[in-house]
Amino acid sequence: MVFLNHIYGKLLRIAEDFVVVDTGTFGFKIYTGKNLALKLNEKLGNNVLLYVAEVIEKDNVRLFGFLSEEERDLFESLKNITGVGVKIALRIVSTLSPKEFYEVLEKEDLNTLLNIPGIGKKIAQKIFLEIKGVIPKRVYNDEENVIKNALLNLGYDKKDIELVMRDIRKEFKNLDNLEEIIKFALKKLSQEP
Repeated sequence: MVFLNHIYGKLLRIAEDFVVVDTGTFGFKIYTGKNLALKLNEKLGNNVLLYVAEVIEKDNVRLFGFLSEEERDLFESLKNITGVGVKIALRIVSTLSPKEFYEVLEKEDLNTLLNIPGIGKKIAQKIFLEIKGVIPKRVYNDEENVIKNALLNLGYDKKDIELVMRDIRKEFKNLDNLEEIIKFALKKLSQEP
């Protein structure tokens, strides 16, 4: 059962594998990968937003923090693969962005996974076999996020952006040509409803 989606608060402490975020009422110990801890160094003492995954064990509940929902969702998909677990899932998400991970899957690039500490050939093969049907589609939708953020920065409303994203998905099979897509979106958004 998931109770928390994200935690927003003041970053009080950064350790090698966890941070402490104070929400005003509670101080949450949130486990992170080393790369995230490094990224958060400059935010010490400031407010941060971390998307969290709850891991419930026999006698313990731990929170794991991520900068995006996509990272969190990838972590949750990976940790549920037999033989992977929390530590290896966190290492993968700390090493590869969701987009990079999806590219590894597409290319069936076993060597990239084998270069991550703790991953042997059996586990890498198991990940390839099991994750393809489980991985959330939005994990690899970085291009969509770029488009949405560009439109948000131009002052458009989230609801309008979501509507135009439907048109974009119908019109474009591939989201690589961002300039053309943004022009298309701006044209759609400027039309009267």
